[in-house]
Amino acid sequence: MPAIFGEAVGRKTAMIFAESAKRTDQLAWLARASGCAILGTDLTFGADYILVDFSSETEPLADSLPAIVRYLEQHRSTAVVWINPDGLETAFALLPQGQCHFLIDANDAEAIPILAGALGTGKMDRLHDRDNPVEFGSLHRISDELAEFARTLARIAETDRPKNLSDKPVSFRPAPIGGFQPFPTTHVSVNRTLTASQIREIIRLRRQRERFFDSELFADPAWDILLDLKAAQLENQNVSVSSLCIAAAVPSTTALRWVTVMTESGMLVRRQDPDDARRVFIELSSRASNQLDEYFASIADRLIQIV
Repeated sequence: MPAIFGEAVGRKTAMIFAESAKRTDQLAWLARASGCAILGTDLTFGADYILVDFSSETEPLADSLPAIVRYLEQHRSTAVVWINPDGLETAFALLPQGQCHFLIDANDAEAIPILAGALGTGKMDRLHDRDNPVEFGSLHRISDELAEFARTLARIAETDRPKNLSDKPVSFRPAPIGGFQPFPTTHVSVNRTLTASQIREIIRLRRQRERFFDSELFADPAWDILLDLKAAQLENQNVSVSSLCIAAAVPSTTALRWVTVMTESGMLVRRQDPDDARRVFIELSSRASNQLDEYFASIADRLIQIV
């Protein structure tokens, strides 16, 4: 049996992979605060969660990533991965899809609701099951649960917070309550389509609103992602996952959550970079692209509505 350090048997288990004893202690504190027992790093045993910090500049990502990939494939554990923007492309391309939560330059507190079960295995399975439709309403509700749970746990844990933990705000913007549905299956006759420059102008106007209002008021990452990918398609440009996270106009961790779920829904597709196996490009699916064309054609005389 793996070593369980002073924890009750039967609880969810977590295994820590970090570059220093200090960072290991920080992540272990987070796991315990979330109700997890800590396992020793014996890779022959499967943990419910593995906490992996790839954000260190001292340890090359390529050195440790293959072992983590093999572990996840073998044990089907859920990974919470701390990553910096420079390492995101490689980690997103190689780590098993549907098993990872990426925290990109994020506060450690974002991991607490994940480990505590606010985004539990059942919900993850539903969001990542290719045989069942993705419930976007579920993603909105889960986003709100994560945000509220993170705030509650942060208040509870404040008195016990180690001094060496970051105190910056949680970089998470919840999606609005209510969700949205996938594109309808009805078709309209396409008489006019937008050019790439017109779509880029729509995106620019959307960003212009942030000069006058709080950007969180209009946060709509799914729409920004679709607009950016449509423009790139018309320009014959490849879009990397890190570039798309920027285009989503929300914190990268939140953007990547939307990219992942929209991919699982069939709206987006991943395409391996033929020149670099450590990178994938994100594209619109043919159906999503066609339905965007139909939408733009149906409101061609009232384009102000889509800003």
